[in-house]
Amino acid sequence: MRNFRPKLIALDLDGTILNSESRLTERTKSALQRAMGQGLHILIATGRMYSSALAVIREIGTSSPCVFYNGAVIIDPVTDEVFYEKGLGRDLTAEVVDFYRRQGWYIQIYSDDMLYVLDNEDPRCKFYESIAKIDAVPLGEEFWNFRVNAIKLLGIAHEEEIFKKMLGDTKNHFEKRLYTTTSWGSFVEMVHPDVNKALGLEMAAKRLGITRKEILAIGDASNDKEMISWAGLGVAMGNAPDEVKAAADEIAPDNDHDGAAVTVERFLI
Repeated sequence: MRNFRPKLIALDLDGTILNSESRLTERTKSALQRAMGQGLHILIATGRMYSSALAVIREIGTSSPCVFYNGAVIIDPVTDEVFYEKGLGRDLTAEVVDFYRRQGWYIQIYSDDMLYVLDNEDPRCKFYESIAKIDAVPLGEEFWNFRVNAIKLLGIAHEEEIFKKMLGDTKNHFEKRLYTTTSWGSFVEMVHPDVNKALGLEMAAKRLGITRKEILAIGDASNDKEMISWAGLGVAMGNAPDEVKAAADEIAPDNDHDGAAVTVERFLI
């Protein structure tokens, strides 16, 4: 976009600034740090939990409030102050967990920035732990009666047919009572219906005195779609699915070719 120069750059983590090995490359790290050195705010907007994202955030060095759990939580990464938090409530959490139990599907619970699972030896849990770099807390059979106000629930299915059924049935059964989205091509992510990354980004930007038209947003997954379409300039990664690319103003190279850095570098002096 001609004459556009952002004051705030919002970026997803997995599949966006992290490559397929879940690593932040030196080029991307340098581009983001140079942007901050020139007065631009760098904001991370991720589906990850705070403890899982913090190492990357600190490696970048941003001090801006960041968005976690697809917008359900906003935290200052310097002070750990929670600016916003919206859980599902105990009753809806229990209802969703019971629904997944009856279908025989895998689900995990996020509460108080901890990850709770039935069995941490389950390959789906191991896969998630390898990405998030955190350890899940196994509850055994008590998992099914674990009544908490979950910030997020996440189902995992690596088989495409099961994943599609999990996504479709979850949306059909809970409708507007959940915001249901996807990532990694195998994760079904569920948060409060009043939550998404665009709303979280809007709240964080207001704290910084920055308007929608002054924001560049970059992402790759379905949970980035609202943020990309909302921002003044929305960019989808080359590895994004078609539905996300359709919501974007521009398409960047993929995450294994530093697509986020390529985009950010255009706005550096």
